[in-house]
Amino acid sequence: MRVVGLEDGKRTDIPGGHWVCELVSGPMNGAQATMLGYSTWAPGADTRQLVHETDELAYITEGEGKLTIGAERVPFRAGQALLIPAGVPHGIINDSNADMAMVYVFSHPEYPPTREATAEELGGEDAATGA
Repeated sequence: MRVVGLEDGKRTDIPGGHWVCELVSGPMNGAQATMLGYSTWAPGADTRQLVHETDELAYITEGEGKLTIGAERVPFRAGQALLIPAGVPHGIINDSNADMAMVYVFSHPEYPPTREATAEELGGEDAATGA
């Protein structure tokens, strides 16, 4: 049993005023099958698309944005949940004027094996990369 506050997590600052915070994982506190984190994305966020080897779940706690899946843009807002199946290239865009925040979970005891999406997965050389 663990109770973990945001101040106890492993925070990683990302250029542009964005950050992610690992809260529950095997390396941090002994989780055996899942990993949980919290992230916040400032206006203008546009992440590169990544591909994880496990499913990712997210719950939007604040704001709105878009999930990039290859060349597709899928809008979401606070109060909605996202399911990103393993192997699907995806990124985050915050094209609003306010911060967007989410809680995310992986079906892996730590941040799962991950790679950057290929040009083919993004829809070719001219597709948006989310970088």
